[in-house]
Amino acid sequence: MLARLAALAALIAAAAALVALLRGGSEPSRPRAAAPTATATPTARPRARPALKRAPADVRGAAARRMRIPILMYHVVSAPPAGTPNAELWVAGSRFSSEMRALRKAGYWAITLRQAFDAWQHGGPLPRHPVVVSFDDGYLSQYTHARPALARLGWPGVLNLELRNLGAKGITEHEVRGLMADGWEVDSHTLTHPDLTTVGDAQLRRELAGSRRDIRRRFGARTAEFFCYPAGKYDARVVAAVRAAGYRGATTVDEGLGARGEPFTLKRVRVNGSDTAASVLARLS
Repeated sequence: MLARLAALAALIAAAAALVALLRGGSEPSRPRAAAPTATATPTARPRARPALKRAPADVRGAAARRMRIPILMYHVVSAPPAGTPNAELWVAGSRFSSEMRALRKAGYWAITLRQAFDAWQHGGPLPRHPVVVSFDDGYLSQYTHARPALARLGWPGVLNLELRNLGAKGITEHEVRGLMADGWEVDSHTLTHPDLTTVGDAQLRRELAGSRRDIRRRFGARTAEFFCYPAGKYDARVVAAVRAAGYRGATTVDEGLGARGEPFTLKRVRVNGSDTAASVLARLS
């Protein structure tokens, strides 16, 4: 009897592990990062989250319109398991936190893309050293690891949400609303993450207009003002379709700083797992 009970318990544990693995993510190489756990005494009270801090209004007018703004690009904010493909897309949570602290110490202040565009189009205000911290696709680790690191600084992030990742296999609607409560901006990264330069006109419209409409239906009219090209793939036809879909601008994976004169081909600074706080700062100068 004891042997049968032990076998049954092992079978249940194996089934639970399989369910957890299947919830890990839509792409095997980029699973949902596990949420950090914590213990507390029965009398302990949850800590209040730091409020979003207003960015300093140091730069206005023509200077704000001319300012080049670094837009950082992150994906998974967690240490990659051994043998993970595309491990450079994974940045450990502790390293991400150290990069954010280093930026703050160097005088940088995180803003949203909306704030950047308002400055480029209307003259500010901007902090003296603005930076946009963007995250592609929509992974659990962006909620469990990136969110608290930015919240400690009172900074917003920008989530480029691929709607296929919304749900149990990526980031949930509840988690996205939690990010928004911290001041994050939610933008579009298509429905299914295709190479937009290879799809037909009808699918291109669905991926662009459909994702914008769905995000706004779920999260409000102030979302999905901006677009992020999947895998950075774009051409003149895709750029024209992004404009026609009603977006104010779009980000690429081209290396460099964002500037007013290229609103639909904004450059970004990709942060890799091998980067350090020092190397990130060096690439922003």
